[in-house]
Amino acid sequence: MKQISKIYKGFLLLALCTAGLSSCKDYLDREDTSGFITNDQIWKNSKAIDAVLVNLYDGGLRLDEFDDWYTGKENNLNPTALSDEAQGSYQKDPAFSNANTVYTYGDYLFEDKFSDRYVHIRRANEFLLNLENTDAVNDEQKQAYNAEVRFVRAMEYFSSVKRYGGVPLLVEPQEFNPSDFTVLQVPRNTEQECYDFIINECKAIADFLPVTRSGSEQYRATKGAALALLSRAALYAGSIAKYGSVQINGLVGIPSSEATHYFTESYNASKEIFALNVYHLYDENADKAQNFYDLFSKAVNGNNGEYIFQKQYSLSGGKAHSWDKMNAPFSYRGGGWGCGMAPTLEMVEEFEYTDGTDGKLKLFEDDGVTPIRYDDPYELFDGKDPRLFGSVYVPGSPLKDSKVEWLRGIIGADGTRYQAYNQPDKDNSVMVDGKKYSASGKDGGADIGDASKTGFYERKFFDETQTNMDMGKSETPWVVFRLGEIYLNLAEACMEIGGKDGEALDAVNAIRERAGIKLLNEISLEKVRHERRVELAFEKQRYWDMKRWHIAHLDVKQGGLTNFRGTALYPWYNVSDGKYTFTTGVPPKQLRSFLEKNYYIRLNNTDISTNPKLIQNPGYEN
Repeated sequence: MKQISKIYKGFLLLALCTAGLSSCKDYLDREDTSGFITNDQIWKNSKAIDAVLVNLYDGGLRLDEFDDWYTGKENNLNPTALSDEAQGSYQKDPAFSNANTVYTYGDYLFEDKFSDRYVHIRRANEFLLNLENTDAVNDEQKQAYNAEVRFVRAMEYFSSVKRYGGVPLLVEPQEFNPSDFTVLQVPRNTEQECYDFIINECKAIADFLPVTRSGSEQYRATKGAALALLSRAALYAGSIAKYGSVQINGLVGIPSSEATHYFTESYNASKEIFALNVYHLYDENADKAQNFYDLFSKAVNGNNGEYIFQKQYSLSGGKAHSWDKMNAPFSYRGGGWGCGMAPTLEMVEEFEYTDGTDGKLKLFEDDGVTPIRYDDPYELFDGKDPRLFGSVYVPGSPLKDSKVEWLRGIIGADGTRYQAYNQPDKDNSVMVDGKKYSASGKDGGADIGDASKTGFYERKFFDETQTNMDMGKSETPWVVFRLGEIYLNLAEACMEIGGKDGEALDAVNAIRERAGIKLLNEISLEKVRHERRVELAFEKQRYWDMKRWHIAHLDVKQGGLTNFRGTALYPWYNVSDGKYTFTTGVPPKQLRSFLEKNYYIRLNNTDISTNPKLIQNPGYEN
């Protein structure tokens, strides 16, 4: 077997500091601090073994987290912006600028090249083999390490299968023979085989992982994390079986006859998580909007009782992210960047009113023509689901010692409209009825520049306490699995299995009760999906949900992404009475086109050229 690559001591130290998974103290006691640590040395020292394991977490988990941008952060492409939740704000963003053209979802969108991914899978396999032969840890520790690495490996495979469909399943180290590369060339397994592997691994390891962890180990895999992966992966598999189609001999797609089986697997895993009695929906603040924001905040820092598995960050450990700098409302960004994710009006209106009525904003009187006049833009949102205010900065939202100001323009006494025409830090002055006004708010209003073009900014995950607004300074943890999702997984599985409407209703109502919104009297699959869209907004799940439900290719009028552009809300200040009225409009962004082939990503040409046994995904054959 090819030995694990030589590892510098400093690399091991970085591994221990990574992702908040372990302490940096006393990471390795050894006399010789120079040169390399060889494979043999690692497997004779339990602390070195632990360090390698932590590195598997850091390098091996593809999480769609904060800094996971496609083609670079300057393009604003991530699963939030490319779902129907939001659009990228930047003026020169190639996927969203040039409103007269159509953006077709790319062949390699969010790819995870085999040449990159299988480095981590091979490292996991090598770890497992070396673990069997070491005497540095006892049998009980071996079982725990084995389960933990298999969890990481299962996560790696889940990240791949949701992108490509079936991928090669490698579960043992490959022998490297420089005179015969063909032994390394293996074909793809079917998509069903890959999901079965993930599900079976989670079942096999769950009981060997601790129910809870504390101290320096608190962010490593637990039994709940394994069950949460099972819950999500099985739900995906059930959806693919029910709504997708089997192609290229099962390399993509799962037979429809298997749908109920996978939904039942997801249901059972979710029930097991509840039976652990170690997680609860975070509900510490009587202010429901603030409570929902706090759940994802740096202040609470993941210690909320709801997170099942998370990725922690540490500025002092050299592992921080840039979410706040990338997404701060314009006037709060500290110069440059900011404004990244601009929620659409469609997303804002998905949030109902607390009395359970439809979330469409009340812009006009009952005649549908006369604009309603508001004393403050924030009043427009009175009575909305508190989760909206925990997730989105709307015009007038309080933030720090000020409020978010997004203004489309000024309306004179004679009805003349004076629209914002510049980025908000540039001149937007207009003379109206002999008085000078700014046609823009400090956080946007015009169709040019980098500020939001929709009137909204993302609040969820934004650290309102951060004062050093710069790249690589943020420490808010990323949630991978939380109990709120498990309630919704359970509800969806119940509806798909059939005959479990009562359980589905109870699960959704548990979410709505915590949110502070009227409970439902009846349930449907559509209502479950709606609740999922609102509760999990901006957690980078919507894009993958639309793919597994096979609705992304549909026209926007049917709930899909084709011909979706996203709508903006435009507040106007009326000089005649000092009140605000609203219109809606279409930001200068491209229409989108999601093709059937985009349900799976194109295999990279380099991967195929080095492994002729790989078969390309449908629609990408040429």
